[in-house]
Amino acid sequence: MLTGRPEEPSVSFRAFCEDPANRMPRPAPAAVLAPGDDTCAPSVFDPETGRVRVMSSKCTTCIGRRGTQLSDERRRELLGLRPDGSYDEGWTVCHATLPDNPDNTEELPPSVCAWVAQHPLAAKRSLAMRIGASTGFDYIDPQSKP
Repeated sequence: MLTGRPEEPSVSFRAFCEDPANRMPRPAPAAVLAPGDDTCAPSVFDPETGRVRVMSSKCTTCIGRRGTQLSDERRRELLGLRPDGSYDEGWTVCHATLPDNPDNTEELPPSVCAWVAQHPLAAKRSLAMRIGASTGFDYIDPQSKP
């Protein structure tokens, strides 16, 4: 006899991808959010095609480049690395594609950061990247190429 959660009905992968609730990125950690702010990052899924937008390469100001001001702990959090060494299923939206970023002069659509998309451990555990492997990717060119 099995114990735990009751049996849930099975859902096809296509139905899972079509449900908009499954296309939301993970919210920022509570320590990063201002009090009362529980907003999520913008979606990296194209609402018309369902494809995942990914940066084609790192921006010149990419948070994953050496020499940035991020602590090693914050860098690990952005990759989705948990304290126990496992990775969560989230993804990081490229800072250069955030709607509030004044440097986004070309109004690039929110996209998965190339650093995360190319990371050998974080990418294969990211739900967005796994969905994109099935539905396809739209590669977005950064405004400032390396």
